[in-house]
Amino acid sequence: MEEEIDRLSKKLTKLQGEVDRIEKKLGNEGFVAKAPAKVIDEEKAKLADYIEKRTAVEVRIEEMKSL
Repeated sequence: MEEEIDRLSKKLTKLQGEVDRIEKKLGNEGFVAKAPAKVIDEEKAKLADYIEKRTAVEVRIEEMKSL
């Protein structure tokens, strides 16, 4: 059980890094001003996907800790 929590924690760290990276990119006015709308939409979709996955991993970790 501890090994699985450790694995999920590492996955959570990776997902958080991706969320932070995309948020930084989308927060960069230069990127947003120059990038085509399609690219911005793709980045927003990736961000939503990473946030959803991150939330699922957080929930799973909490479930495992409560067992």
